[in-house]
Amino acid sequence: MKTFCKKLNRETLDESIKQLSLQKSIAIPCLDEKERLSFIAAADSLNYRPAKSITGSPNAPVYQDFELCYDLPPTNIFWNLACFLESYVRRTLKNLDIVRHSNFRFNDLIVQRYLPGCAGITPHRDHLKYEILVAIIVLSGDGNFIVCDDRAGAGSEIIKALPGDLLLMLAPGLPSSEIRPFHYVSGISKTRRTVGLRYDSHA
Repeated sequence: MKTFCKKLNRETLDESIKQLSLQKSIAIPCLDEKERLSFIAAADSLNYRPAKSITGSPNAPVYQDFELCYDLPPTNIFWNLACFLESYVRRTLKNLDIVRHSNFRFNDLIVQRYLPGCAGITPHRDHLKYEILVAIIVLSGDGNFIVCDDRAGAGSEIIKALPGDLLLMLAPGLPSSEIRPFHYVSGISKTRRTVGLRYDSHA
């Protein structure tokens, strides 16, 4: 397997996953500069489409303003990255004695691009089918990834993440938690590129 994530420290990853039940989301270093630039080039070679401007239910609409690419072939380098990171996470889950660790895999991958001045996405929760944890690799740009308590954004907390960092977010399945944190992205003035990795337990 090709090696990625040159700045990712296994002990830091282990400790961060242990802390997720308390902190909801944590960011840690992951990619070195050479890797980051390579993945930016790979991201810019993809075909994007605009996200649906309004999603969710009529009573709980979510407003979206970004571009996305879901249709990546299995040979794409981002799937290679997902497999590498998955191997690290699975080891940690096994050490934590997570019951479902043997089923865990990053089988849902999305590359997103937020253009300067876009509105990002309003507070929302991920679907129930996404379990254990969510991983988001920030490739470029600025903007804020924010966790909060509800759809109105109460209790907002910015999770500081620089380009090259790995954002980890709590999902149902970690010890003592069935929480799906509300979260949103805003404040984009430079093109923000991210890679989102999730475990779809229904796939």
